[in-house]
Amino acid sequence: MLKKINHFILYKNERYFSSFPSIVLLDKASSNSKQLLLMFRRARDSRWLLDGDDEESILIKHQVDHVDSRSQLTKMFFDLNLNPLSDAEALPINPEAADQDACLLVLSNKQILLSSFSWYPIHSRLRKPLQKRGVFLYGQPETTGCFYLLWGGFTRLSQDLGKTWTNHNYLPDLPGTNETIPDKQIAHSGSVRGQAIEVGHKILLPVYTRLAGDNVDSSHLYCSNDMGKSWSYYSMIAKDHQQKLNLNEPSLLHLDGERIMAFMRNTSGNDHLVTAVSNDLGRTWEDWQEKKITGHPTHPLRLSDGRIFLCYGYRHEPYGIRACLMDASAENFIGDEIIIRDDGLCGDVGYPWAVEMPDGKVLVVYYFTKDDGIRHIAGSLLSI
Repeated sequence: MLKKINHFILYKNERYFSSFPSIVLLDKASSNSKQLLLMFRRARDSRWLLDGDDEESILIKHQVDHVDSRSQLTKMFFDLNLNPLSDAEALPINPEAADQDACLLVLSNKQILLSSFSWYPIHSRLRKPLQKRGVFLYGQPETTGCFYLLWGGFTRLSQDLGKTWTNHNYLPDLPGTNETIPDKQIAHSGSVRGQAIEVGHKILLPVYTRLAGDNVDSSHLYCSNDMGKSWSYYSMIAKDHQQKLNLNEPSLLHLDGERIMAFMRNTSGNDHLVTAVSNDLGRTWEDWQEKKITGHPTHPLRLSDGRIFLCYGYRHEPYGIRACLMDASAENFIGDEIIIRDDGLCGDVGYPWAVEMPDGKVLVVYYFTKDDGIRHIAGSLLSI
């Protein structure tokens, strides 16, 4: 089934923690040629200041650092041979908050939808008065530099093939969630990491958050009827009502007609894939189901031959990137699991995103960590 894999480094800089990529194939407006738009989260990484030989420096290579007060969304363009056509360029930032994961979707009107979410840094001296008001703070200064508030999900649009982007358009609040700061700041929906879809006149955007009174994350859906200009809350995709599993980082796939499927990460459990199906374009959802695929989060790609290609990070030894195939109905798995990479330094790898190339090969992009400890964006080209 798998004929060949070639690996590439798409972006690597020892001063940056590069992670959480997304990639789309673009038709250049001025010609018949195509190019790739890669976007990822880039943040400061001070590990380059260490010598790297002592025991403590080696230990720090394995540590995870997924929040930074200056994290930014960064774009690059590539040709179909994966040669860079541009330098890494940061998008204009929200001056108050730090942007996180990048999720891209090319719309039918040729605009590009970017969805993401932000962290708002909080100085440690504000900890006690905010917590007295019931405000949830993420992190702590010793490990994350400062505390953070989840500032919420947002979208941005590009009308010129990714050259320029609209300002942050934060999503409206999600019913059943507490305000981020009582009487001062609403909760802008939650976090976004996963594929949105366009079906007919609707764009469906998955998010995840924790509802008031819950101990676990649940996945939810927003809808736009005006090509991503405005959004409204639509439905809850899935929640573990036994309050055991976090069902988060949802990604969507259109199956046929009004039938869609959500692929979710299962944390607090066995790291198995969880799916849910809607037969009415997300208005209602069937009960979620656990699949015997280990890894997260999953990105689903519909191939030109109808099969579904699923890729996911594998944060168990041996650390790496894996994939599998499903039939067109998404009811049956085809063949054996595909091991794309199994040479990661530690579990701080993954978050893959896939695109089918014009020649039928599949390009999978992800972030990776090798022996030098530098988190970088890599890609693997597969012939299936």
